[in-house]
Amino acid sequence: MMPKSFLVLGGAGDMGSSVVEDLGSYGADELVVGDISEKSIESTISTLKKKGIRAKGLRIDVNNNRELAKAVQGADVIVNTVGPFYRFEKKITDIVKTVDVGYVDICDDYDVTSDVFIASKKDIKVNARIIVGMGWTPGITNVCARDGYDQMDSVKEINIAWVGSAADSAGKAVIEHTFHAVTGDVPMFLNGELVKVPARQFHREIDFPDPINKVDTYFTGHPEPITIPRFLKGVETVTVRGALIPDWQNHLVSQFADIGLTENKYVEVEGTRISTREFLVAFVHDTLDQFKAGGVDKSAFWVEVKGKKKGKRMTVRYAGVDRMKRLTGIPAAIGARYLAETHPLKNGIYAPEGIIEPDFLFKELRKRKIIVKKYVEIEEF
Repeated sequence: MMPKSFLVLGGAGDMGSSVVEDLGSYGADELVVGDISEKSIESTISTLKKKGIRAKGLRIDVNNNRELAKAVQGADVIVNTVGPFYRFEKKITDIVKTVDVGYVDICDDYDVTSDVFIASKKDIKVNARIIVGMGWTPGITNVCARDGYDQMDSVKEINIAWVGSAADSAGKAVIEHTFHAVTGDVPMFLNGELVKVPARQFHREIDFPDPINKVDTYFTGHPEPITIPRFLKGVETVTVRGALIPDWQNHLVSQFADIGLTENKYVEVEGTRISTREFLVAFVHDTLDQFKAGGVDKSAFWVEVKGKKKGKRMTVRYAGVDRMKRLTGIPAAIGARYLAETHPLKNGIYAPEGIIEPDFLFKELRKRKIIVKKYVEIEEF
């Protein structure tokens, strides 16, 4: 097999550093940490070196198309962890899809995911092999949905839930994504149709694994309702709910949203235009220690697939818990290695459920001590 070069965009960040470490630990021939901060690059490479992992650094601004295009052409597989994705994803994939490379990202914003797939229909040719949303949720959740779908004769509904803790995150992007996901109307696939519903509604209590346990979750904006019906045909309903822990944070974020602070709108303060969302993100990030108080440094996912098999009702549930950066970064690294090692694979744009075999992902996750628990219920009519 020919040597493979991996470029991780945002590789010195919270999620990106997890991707870099996993790729380095499981055999990347050439590993490049791409980031806008040279100081962060140096720190990441130093940390990797102590773990016996060799990597090079590349200072890159993804907003600079010339820099980005040059960097992309120098790699075999690119992993993008630069968020929030509603700002950066489309401009990056527009460049990547013109080059014969593999590409994986952890995009968790629903609107730009829709834009990427809509744009792909208009393209005469996509030269790259692209997997959009190969992280925690989306990512692991999509592949769990695929696993349940493959076991049934027909699937009626797929319900997904996540819970994140402020004590389990560090970067600004995850804060901004959370505000984006709970603002306004968000997409759900209900009764065979993609519709918009109010975020933070339709609560459901979910029993996540220890140490998180029961959490009240609510509708949040994520890509799964957009991609799953595209790749898993015949599904009637796909929903995503999420929550923060401790629970007081859900009430606080809801109040922020109710008064418009989570919206990406601009206000003028003494002659200076300020984005309400960007201000709120900066404020929360600067006071993150207060938000971490009383939390646990774990996050979790839960997936429910309901359908029929051989004339019987069947429900399959999946759940797992770990650090957010591991749940997000490790699947992206696994997806990158999958693209590097799998031949032939048609060029195009995929979601995880459309290309990743569940047994493959679950096995690779187990190697890294991330366990996907599975529960099956079968009942007569």
